[in-house]
Amino acid sequence: MRRYARMVKRAGRLLTGRDVLYSYDIHPRKAMLGTVYGGWTLIPEILDRNSVMYSFGVGNDISFDLTAIQRFGMEVHGFDPSPESVQWIAGQDLPRGYTFHSYGLGAMDRTIRFFAPRANSSMYSQDQGHVSASKTEIKLPVQTLSTIVKSLGTRRIDVLKMDIEGAEYDLLTSIVECPISIRQLLIEFHHRSGVKPLSATVKSVEFLRSHGFQLFHVSGTSSEFSFMHA
Repeated sequence: MRRYARMVKRAGRLLTGRDVLYSYDIHPRKAMLGTVYGGWTLIPEILDRNSVMYSFGVGNDISFDLTAIQRFGMEVHGFDPSPESVQWIAGQDLPRGYTFHSYGLGAMDRTIRFFAPRANSSMYSQDQGHVSASKTEIKLPVQTLSTIVKSLGTRRIDVLKMDIEGAEYDLLTSIVECPISIRQLLIEFHHRSGVKPLSATVKSVEFLRSHGFQLFHVSGTSSEFSFMHA
């Protein structure tokens, strides 16, 4: 029923020009890991216990990260600077193989302005236009992807997941210019959250494609995109 409801909603968005249909570049066997809320779709065959995942934006649902560890025995690094996430993670019984970092992904290594969430949300965003953002400002630390891979000594990122509430649009260049290879890239685009228009997401998808990232999955909400690098 939930899948049917999503299909109906998406059809409505397509008819009113608020969504587009994306063709897939490749058609591998896929698997969705995690809960309905926190799950992501990836290609399982190319992952094993030697794989490394970077998970940017963990919130209070790390079901995707934990399932990846359970299924593949892989190394997972979670990143989130928001105070609520830091506090929530501190109360979790994390498995071996999961390392949490209390900073986010940014264009520079520094402390930057975020907008705290409204009372009914927990989403921190760098953009005040986000539907969940309040007017309250807070300074939180971020680091560039190049700095992170160097400090952690990572040689290859097998899965990079980004759910960073609108900041993804300005960080795509740092993704394609990463000094090490990224095999699978999973991104939630926030054109439905008031941050950017749909056209910005379409342009971002084509930008990634032009740099060798092949699209193989789009979620029913047209927000989560899965790529594999050629």
